[in-house]
Amino acid sequence: MNQEIKYIGFYDFSESKNRRVSSSAATNKMNYICDAINRAGYSVHLVSPSWFEDSASNVRYESQTTIQLDRQKKITFCPNIGTTYKWTRNIKIVLSLMWLFFWLIRHTKKNEKVLVYHSPWLSIPIQWAKSIKRFKLILEVEEVYGDVSSINSYFDVFEIKLLNSADSYLFSTDLLANKVGANKPFLVIYGIYQSFEKLASPPDDGKIHLLYAGIIDTHKAGAFNAIESAFFLPENYILHIIGFGDTGILIQRIEEINQASKCKVVFDGSKDGIEYIKYCQRCHIGLSTQKMEGKYLETSFPSKVLSYLSLGLNVVSCYVDCVAKSQIHPLMNYYYKDNPECIAKAILEVDLNSADNCKEVINKLDKSFVLEIKILFLN
Repeated sequence: MNQEIKYIGFYDFSESKNRRVSSSAATNKMNYICDAINRAGYSVHLVSPSWFEDSASNVRYESQTTIQLDRQKKITFCPNIGTTYKWTRNIKIVLSLMWLFFWLIRHTKKNEKVLVYHSPWLSIPIQWAKSIKRFKLILEVEEVYGDVSSINSYFDVFEIKLLNSADSYLFSTDLLANKVGANKPFLVIYGIYQSFEKLASPPDDGKIHLLYAGIIDTHKAGAFNAIESAFFLPENYILHIIGFGDTGILIQRIEEINQASKCKVVFDGSKDGIEYIKYCQRCHIGLSTQKMEGKYLETSFPSKVLSYLSLGLNVVSCYVDCVAKSQIHPLMNYYYKDNPECIAKAILEVDLNSADNCKEVINKLDKSFVLEIKILFLN
């Protein structure tokens, strides 16, 4: 039987009846890493301390549950209670974290390698269990949360302690290795190295179709930066926006832009699954247009860049070190100033045939990661 790797993180199924706290982006990346671990010759035991969302208040109690997903992968969910009240909400969080601590005490052993998707919430149970059982902690670090959006100073302290306690790392950017644990073993994985089957193509309508897909917020402002570039694009360009978040503000601004610009902007809500893949593949160019200022840029890789490439799109991105110093740098089309005119100029300069070798690069990164993770768990 294959050696089992325990993988801790806030995980849930998209089709779960009783929703638990999780992020679809994190879950998708965890699924990919599980698949890579399987292909490296190991089985995976996902362990989720995710508590119920408030929408699951109709559930009184659910006991610990283990589900065998396939021959090489299973998941254990923590027991939890459903509630909407603030003080009982805190109770279900504490119960989940206490459960994780005792689960690790019971099920891990000295020098065993345990993979953890980094979160400040997990700092205390992981560190306490590690100090007792002395397992080897491999910490998957997507970003330093204190740099992106600090909740409060206590969480920042917990996060730093968790980061420092790891024995090795999976980083989302090459720059994180310099910021965290540079003298310890690490791998870099930008995102999901998966090339999608061609399910759709851009319409033959004489238009060049642009796409912004992702969270719509005023903090990183990616969607808002994208739509402002419409003022500087000709009428044979059309910009499609899909995602969720501050959609009311976005729609209002789109209406104003469409009254004045030649390039029209369309908002089509949120898409997922096959519908998402087909929608994206009907476009020529994907836009990664987040603000170019912010401490988070040092440690957070824009996942949409890899998503666009995996779908076969050309990519226009702001020039940030975490992308420019990555292995996908040659595939990028950059703009260097954070203003709509520069974004439009970069869009106009895109060679629409430049995405032809994306699949080859993505497949190479995938094979390399499987080999590297095999070596990481062997050593």
